[in-house]
Amino acid sequence: MTTILKVDDEFKRVLGYLPDDDMLDDQLIQRMTSALDAAEIYVQGAVGENKADFYQSEKILPLYKLACFAIGANWFNHPSTAVSSTTAKAIIGQLRGFYDESEVSDGGTTAESRSTNGAN
Repeated sequence: MTTILKVDDEFKRVLGYLPDDDMLDDQLIQRMTSALDAAEIYVQGAVGENKADFYQSEKILPLYKLACFAIGANWFNHPSTAVSSTTAKAIIGQLRGFYDESEVSDGGTTAESRSTNGAN
């Protein structure tokens, strides 16, 4: 699995911080990074892990980013009780459809690719 997102000004704003906020120390940035990395791993695990370039495509990146930011922000703000939001679950469902389409367009079938991952 590859993480492609970084804690940038946009993610800081999602969490309610200004980019140059005095509250942003190294420990807080590390918590943000951990939450965002975990969110990426979660989304890629839920959608598909075999095609790293899939998430960086122009069509997919905005949805991927939105899902990861929603999950990462939720986990950052509520680390002990957080679950995926309804919005994130809907976006993951849409990403799964795009992922399956991309596998079929690569010459494989969805059933074949899933069976090679160990899922039946």
